[in-house]
Amino acid sequence: MNALVVGVSADKPEIQQRFIDKFELTFPMIADTGKSLIDAYGAREVLGVTARRSTFLIDPEGRIARVWPKVKVEGHADDVVAAIRALSGQDG
Repeated sequence: MNALVVGVSADKPEIQQRFIDKFELTFPMIADTGKSLIDAYGAREVLGVTARRSTFLIDPEGRIARVWPKVKVEGHADDVVAAIRALSGQDG
């Protein structure tokens, strides 16, 4: 099972790099400064608040399997790992 995790934000690449460094991220980030990706997948508005960073899980066929429209750093990695396991049919 090859799933892909991608971070998407409206931040410029240099701001993304600081975020990547601060949280030691090991997955790619896409700079969506025009917010076209964020808008297309409904990740921009969450309870009336504009999301700055989202996480996308891409399945082996290249389809978006899950979107976390607003990322909370605490516990997020565990949520992503659980979603990958569920996508691949693995338990816990």
